[in-house]
Order: sequence, then structure tokens, then C-alpha cells
Amino acid sequence: MWDKIEHNGQEVWVLPVTAYGPPVPETLWHYVGYVCRHGADAHLEGQSRRFQELVATFRSEEEAREAGYDEGRRIADQASAAKA
Repeated sequence: MWDKIEHNGQEVWVLPVTAYGPPVPETLWHYVGYVCRHGADAHLEGQSRRFQELVATFRSEEEAREAGYDEGRRIADQASAAKA
């Protein structure tokens, strides 16, 4: 399920995904996500910045989600710095 945080005036959306098929007790995880401004239509070109980590693996869904939030915050901070 997609989860969202707000950071630096932008929305950071993250979806943890299983690395190898359906979840089992020792499932490894990746994440996909995007950053957009409030009210943006993230499906339209230029209104969001997508990112993912499909190489590194995380030991839990929560660990993948937090790593995705960290990456989204970094992207949001870069966008804010570029506007300044």
C-alpha cells in the first residue's frame, strides 16, 4: 500500500515491494516512490519525480519504506535548493 509523508512543502509517496514473489517469513523488500507538490497530478509528465531502489534489499517492509522516505526527502531538498 502506498504511504505518504510531507517534507519541505512536497509530498513523498513510497510503496514497499517484495523482492522475490509473494511475502514469506524472510521476504526481502525494495521500494518505488515519487515526490510531487501538493495537488499535483503525479501521473502527468513533469508533475512528479519518480525514484526506486530495485537492487539493494531491505529486511522488512518498514525498513524499505523508511529508506524510500529518506530518498524522497533528499529529492525534495534538492528541488527546494534548486529553486532558491
